[in-house]
Amino acid sequence: MTLARHSRSTRRIATATLALGIAAGTTLAVGAGAQAAATGGVYAPNGMVGVAEQIQVQVSGLAGQTITLGVSSGANSSTLQAVVNSQGWASASWTPTAAGAWTIAALGSALPAGSTTITVAPMPTYTVLLAQQSVQQYFPNTLEGAVVAPIGSIAPTGTVSLATAGGNGITTQPLSGTVGNSTSTVGLPWTPTLPGATAIQATFQPSNGNFTSSTSPISQPFATTANTTVAMRWPANLYSGSTTVLQAVLGAGMPNGSVAFSMDGTGISGSIPTVNGVASYQWTPTTSGVHTIAVSYTGNPVPGQAGQVSGSNSQVVNIQGARAVDNIVVDPPTQPVWNIAQPIVMTAGTTVTLAATTTSNTTVLFNEQGPCVINGSVLTAISAGQCQVTAFTAGNAALKPGTETYTITVNKAPAKKK
Repeated sequence: MTLARHSRSTRRIATATLALGIAAGTTLAVGAGAQAAATGGVYAPNGMVGVAEQIQVQVSGLAGQTITLGVSSGANSSTLQAVVNSQGWASASWTPTAAGAWTIAALGSALPAGSTTITVAPMPTYTVLLAQQSVQQYFPNTLEGAVVAPIGSIAPTGTVSLATAGGNGITTQPLSGTVGNSTSTVGLPWTPTLPGATAIQATFQPSNGNFTSSTSPISQPFATTANTTVAMRWPANLYSGSTTVLQAVLGAGMPNGSVAFSMDGTGISGSIPTVNGVASYQWTPTTSGVHTIAVSYTGNPVPGQAGQVSGSNSQVVNIQGARAVDNIVVDPPTQPVWNIAQPIVMTAGTTVTLAATTTSNTTVLFNEQGPCVINGSVLTAISAGQCQVTAFTAGNAALKPGTETYTITVNKAPAKKK
């Protein structure tokens, strides 16, 4: 851990932005003594839009049976199915689709288990602008924008505005395409009227409260009256070890053909066909420092025209070192700061409120395995044994998602005196 320890007052304020639970594809393993808490209940950690988590239900007398759960928030509602095991516990996977308060209720035969209400946070985003290094002055050019939900399974929705770094608006366009499940894309038309380099950036505004807004780093395309045969698009920030996208953009009137990318004279791609004047290549830089990226283009033969159009372009880029992992500090208000290498002890039947901060200032999510449950932001030790509590963060454009797993020793509750 590299962050300095926060004061108690700061940690209590941080509790407002704390601890949202996530199962991250794992299943809660409830210890053999878990059935000791005979009152039953519905347990779910706070969540985040687009991130799967586990709902746990304790109910008696229904071992082997399938129960139904209802999840609802305003106009959003659905049902889930879960099978009760021999210990009286059932588990269901659920992915929140909207931010806000969600009620999770046991239905039908499981009705005695009751319900719980949790908070689902919006998914943080980061925006990337791919701008070609050469654009034609007084001519319509299209740049490419992308909005990324770094750990989600739902692509962002909303608009992206292109503007100069000084705040002069150029265009606003709705997100219209997707790459995978968590990245949305948009074409950003621009007709530059000033010659030379212009500092521009793209800003994402979500269409609802399910995502956070974000702004790209500044790019500086160079405008000239000449029609460039082929230009390159690339993001302003490149990181060693992080996959990015390079694009080749043909100038006006250039026939489709094929392109190839290289770095410092060594090929990094094979031949890639252009479609509607654009070719894309996913690339992971393997080294940092100042390098030259180049693209070469050969056009398809044009009937009635001798020879083939060809051209090349290059750009010097500064590839930064590998993105650091987002740092997490778990600091419950009633306990010392947690350390993965130090003992953390609880007694069966006790609770602790989970609170955390990160370098990226994004929400921290929690999940657990073992004889404990998380409800909202409260961890409850159910029976003696060992719990594994994992904290997870989405990171941001400059920081990788981070994760820390803590071992909790749960001691048996003291015997009551007769």
